[in-house]
Amino acid sequence: MPRTPTGFQRRGDKWRLVVRVGGKLRVSPWGRQPPHELKAWRELQIGKYGTRRRLAGSLRAEVERFLAKPEIAAQKYVGQIRAYLELWIAALGEDTPRSSITTDAIEAVIQGWLKLFAEPTVYHRRSALLQLFTVLDGAGAANPVKDTTCPKSWIPVDQSVPYATLRAIVDAMPTWRYVKKGIRQLSAAKLACGVIIAVGLRAVDLLKVKPRHFRIGADGRREFLWPASEKGQGVPAKWTPLSVEGEAGFDAYVAAGMPRFQPEAISHSFKRAARTIDGPDTPIHLYSMRHSVGADTYRAKGDLATVGRMLNHAPGSRATAQYALGANAAVDRDAVAAVSAARAAALVAASAEQQLPQKLPAPVSRRKRKHLRKVS
Repeated sequence: MPRTPTGFQRRGDKWRLVVRVGGKLRVSPWGRQPPHELKAWRELQIGKYGTRRRLAGSLRAEVERFLAKPEIAAQKYVGQIRAYLELWIAALGEDTPRSSITTDAIEAVIQGWLKLFAEPTVYHRRSALLQLFTVLDGAGAANPVKDTTCPKSWIPVDQSVPYATLRAIVDAMPTWRYVKKGIRQLSAAKLACGVIIAVGLRAVDLLKVKPRHFRIGADGRREFLWPASEKGQGVPAKWTPLSVEGEAGFDAYVAAGMPRFQPEAISHSFKRAARTIDGPDTPIHLYSMRHSVGADTYRAKGDLATVGRMLNHAPGSRATAQYALGANAAVDRDAVAAVSAARAAALVAASAEQQLPQKLPAPVSRRKRKHLRKVS
C-alpha cells in the first residue's frame, strides 16, 4: 500500500492538507479535489503567510533592525512597541522604503485613526514610530513624525460607581465553581472581588499577597502589606490599614486558601454580573471598584495625597486626580457650605467683640441748635 504524502489526511473519499506556515497550522477544507489542487493550495499558504526575504531599507526591514537593537530589545514593553509598529506597517506598506515616508503620509494615518480611536491610543502608536526614526537616524536628524499632530497622551475620566451598585454586582457573582459533576469549590472570582471592592487592590497585586503579609498595627487595627508595583514610576511595598470590610474580604480569601486565578477570568465573571445588575450595555468593569475606593476616600477626606496613599500611587502621580473625579462635586458642595458657615461665624464673633451700636443718634436740626444756644 503506497504511503500517504506528508500533510495529507483522508476520510473516506475526501482529502485535506495540513501545512505549518509561520509557526501556525493551516488546514484546507475536506473535499474531493485532486492532489495537484491541494499542492497548489499549500504553495498559496506558504506564499501568503511564510517568511520571505525583506527588501533592504523597507519599513519592515527597518522595524526588525530597530527591534533588534539591544537598548530596545531589553525594554520591558518591547512586545507592545512591536504591536504598534505592525499597525504602521499595515497602514504604510511593509515594502515602502522608510526614507520615502513623508510627514503627510503619517499625518493621514493619524487623522484616520483619530476618527476611530481615543487620543491616548493614537498617541502611543505615534510615539512608537517617532522612537523608531529617532533611534535609527539619531536625535538630531530630520524626523517626519515630529511635525505631525500629537494627540493627548492621557485624558482623565471618572470611572467611579456608587458603592451600592458595586456591592450588588459582587453579591450577584456565583459563590461556587463546579469543577466536576458533584464537586464544587468556592469561586475565586467572587472571593477576589470581595477584597478588591473593599481595598481597591489591583487583581495582579492581589496575587502577590501572602499569609505573612498581615500584622496588627500600632493602633491595634489590622494592616496588610500592599505589594510593590513596577507600573508607571514604580512604588515600593507599603503597610496599609484595613477597614472592617477589608478585613472580612481578606479573611474569606485566606480561609479559602488564597486560590490562584487569572485576572482576565475574574474580570469576565464580574462583567457578566454587571450586565445582570446594570443592563447589557453597562460601562462598569473590574477596575471601577478601584476608582470607587479612590472617589469615596476623597469624598470623605477631601485630600488627594490621602487618596494616593490609600491606592499606593507614587507621590505626585497625576493619576490620583482621576480617581477623585467622581467625588469632586460633593467635595465642592461641602467646601462652599463650610466657607459660608465660617464667614457667618466670623461676623458673629466680630460683632460680639466690637459691641457696635445698633442705632446711631438722630442728627440735631439747625432750629433746635439755635434754641439750645439761647437757653444756655
